[in-house]
Amino acid sequence: MKLKFDKLPSIKKVNLDKFKSTKLFSFFQKLKDMIVKLDIGRVFKSKAFKIFFLSLIVILAISQIVFGVMIYKYKATDKVTRFAAKVLPFPAAVVNYEAITYNEYLGEQDYIHQFYKSTNQEEIDINEIDKQVLKQLVENKVIKSEARNNKISVSAEEVDKAFGEIVEQNGGKDSVEKVLKDLYGIDSKKFKLLIKSQLLRDKVSDQLIAKVTARHILVRVDSDAPEADVNKAKEKIQGFLDQIKGGADFAEVAKQNSEDVGSAEQGGLLDPFAKGEMVESFSETAFTTPVGQLSEPVRTEFGWHIIKVEGKSGKIEKTFADWLTDLKQQSFIINLV
Repeated sequence: MKLKFDKLPSIKKVNLDKFKSTKLFSFFQKLKDMIVKLDIGRVFKSKAFKIFFLSLIVILAISQIVFGVMIYKYKATDKVTRFAAKVLPFPAAVVNYEAITYNEYLGEQDYIHQFYKSTNQEEIDINEIDKQVLKQLVENKVIKSEARNNKISVSAEEVDKAFGEIVEQNGGKDSVEKVLKDLYGIDSKKFKLLIKSQLLRDKVSDQLIAKVTARHILVRVDSDAPEADVNKAKEKIQGFLDQIKGGADFAEVAKQNSEDVGSAEQGGLLDPFAKGEMVESFSETAFTTPVGQLSEPVRTEFGWHIIKVEGKSGKIEKTFADWLTDLKQQSFIINLV
């Protein structure tokens, strides 16, 4: 049914003189006069207000003391303490003068506890697990700080892409959300926050930690092999090096001759590695050999190698774990729970 606007009642003009004579107008006029005359300064200076304000401060102080004892002495996780932790930002740790709140700590703790509970894992030291939870939160703060310093960030699009890949690989969104709820007690929103933290950690590692991309050829010889066997293996690897220097393709020689089965099929190609992730002599040689160049034969506990360095990235010549340990030692960190 259409409304016919010409049939709607007309709005009559208000008779202000008539309205001013009403009791309602008189009431509002008196209310306005009271507000105008009200001296806010006198209210603040009044004894009643001072008592009220002082009482409020005392109540807040007592609440903080009570809940502080519950948190820092007893590590309470009851509903009342949880509510207080949401309202009052009790720090669980301080990292370079930035707080990790007790509420954040409980949030991480909850999904970890839920995982162990839902998977019926026994003989778990829950106190040790909680220490690891706090350690992870501290590390995340340190990594975030370094990411800011180096202008490294993770976009919402990158998080959505990673989440989409997980969904695709694990039977769809409904299936993933069911697993998240059943095993961890979290939703996809919380899961995306965890993805973001991991992506940031990976990005910092990829962009800051020095890594070498290299190929190698291995001729195996035991570390305690007789000298004759050691020399024989060295002569063999030297022969491969001479072939490559004479124009043979490194990848083809590796495929046909390298005794490292895992990389031989890939033409000797290794995953990018940081300094210290390989045995020392191999790592040192790879990091000191210029890009595009071949190393001389180098011996490790596995045998004799020749290395071709194909690329280098990053600037910090440490493993990510060692670098992070050094950063934490240089940071101001206080654990309170």
